[in-house]
This record gives sequence, C-alpha cells and structure tokens, in this order.
Amino acid sequence: MIYSIYNGYWFWGRPSVVDLWHDLRVVTSEIRPDWDLSTPGLRKAWNAGDFSHFHGWNKHGSVEDVPTSPKK
Repeated sequence: MIYSIYNGYWFWGRPSVVDLWHDLRVVTSEIRPDWDLSTPGLRKAWNAGDFSHFHGWNKHGSVEDVPTSPKK
C-alpha cells in the first residue's frame, strides 16, 4: 500500500528526514495494534503482565528476564 509519494525537482521535491520521520510515524500507528495504549484492553493486558499483544515482547521470557543494567 502506498501512503505518500514525493515528486519534485532535486532538493525542493525530496522529503527531508523530518518528513520521512513523520510519515513513518503515521504508517506505524496504522499498522501496529499496540501503538495507542488507550485502545480498550491494552493497558489492562500490560498491567496484568500479558505482553503477547505488544511487538517485540514475545522475544523475552518475562519482564524479570530483561536486564535492567549492564552485566559486568
């Protein structure tokens, strides 16, 4: 799916890093169900320790397994 098209002459038509950043934010908010914690049930699931709804948390066993400080 195409969300944005940049069309123009060399410098004036090309997106800046800020333009790309804002566009990525919009696209990500549309495709990630965990983007907005005010979505019904998401905050409750997070507080209950159910991280299955959140991207990347399936890579960790539990919150206790995530290191909080670098190991020496």
